[in-house]
Amino acid sequence: MPRCLHLAASRFERLSHAATALICQPGWTHLGESPIDWAAEIREQFSFGCWSNGLRLWLASIYRRWRPRYSPEQLRHFHELCEFREFHFEAGEQLDFPDGEFDFILSEHFFEHLLLPDAIALLRECHRMLRPGGVIRTSVPDADLRSYAPPESPGYPSVKVPWNHHQKHRMRWNVYSFSEALRLTGLRPQPLVYCDLDGRFHQLSPRSEPSHPAAALIETTQYLSRMPSLVVDGIRL
Repeated sequence: MPRCLHLAASRFERLSHAATALICQPGWTHLGESPIDWAAEIREQFSFGCWSNGLRLWLASIYRRWRPRYSPEQLRHFHELCEFREFHFEAGEQLDFPDGEFDFILSEHFFEHLLLPDAIALLRECHRMLRPGGVIRTSVPDADLRSYAPPESPGYPSVKVPWNHHQKHRMRWNVYSFSEALRLTGLRPQPLVYCDLDGRFHQLSPRSEPSHPAAALIETTQYLSRMPSLVVDGIRL
């Protein structure tokens, strides 16, 4: 059984059915966010003057209240299958796992919320926690080079949102910068989904050695919900 880590995971109730089928399984540890306080988040957006964001959250809160994705019984079952811990990271901090603990690490739309020194520090931690041959799969917004959508707006989600707010995107990644960040931390980059400088869109089929413990996870991207995005693997040599 592969040992896997979901880094900065959404709560299980926010994951797609395709994701829970693959990653809410024995052998997985999910480091994720605390339950959303809908009322506080909505008030905060209105206080920033982000009326559209506040309205969107208000509508989402109503929808999820009346149309939950999973029943309480299903959520309990997910928590019985694997482990979920609340997650907060600061540069210089060591995560509570031994060296070489994991075969596979997954992170979706998290590294754009970190400043560059924090992103590098966390990638170094991922290198430490991966076994030789282990893979970290990262998905982030392709902020400037994407040809399938307009570039991400400056100061996303709004210039009105403070830089210390958890929703703020503090880094604008592309395939070149994220690959270099992986190299700096000792990981070999393998871009999978990206746009190049000429605006060409590339979507490669992930491959793995058949003997790799996490081969079944490496060879699919069905658990990624925000696609297309910039997707780059980092491989520990």
